Amino acid sequence: MHVALLTYSSKPRGGVVHTLHLAEALARAGAEVTVFSLGRGGDDAFFRPVDDAVTVEMVPFESRVDESVGERILRSIDVLGEAFSRAGRFDIVHAQDCISANAVGRCIRTIHHLDEFTTPELAVCHERAVTEPYARI
Repeated sequence: MHVALLTYSSKPRGGVVHTLHLAEALARAGAEVTVFSLGRGGDDAFFRPVDDAVTVEMVPFESRVDESVGERILRSIDVLGEAFSRAGRFDIVHAQDCISANAVGRCIRTIHHLDEFTTPELAVCHERAVTEPYARI
């Protein structure tokens, strides 16, 4: 079984930590696991080493000083989605956050928490990532 896990950051945030632990557990259970993440600000690895049994795809995502939060959210979705679309086929796709869920389309989504956002693009991203996945954890 080939599993894709997606998250939006390489930093030690809750969803990112969960992604790495889940990826390593699935790999120990025999799954082929690939973790996709945006490499914000030049990051080319996660905040901690990841088990060699897990493939890591860190997608470059450069900073732009003149970009609004909404523009950055939409660009994050596009950049991660484009990289994921070139990666091949997966039996299971699991997203940890609204950016990754919006980037991949059909997926399972772990919902760590619900928020109310004032940035319109982020509010739409969040709503879609809760309502559109075919399964929610």
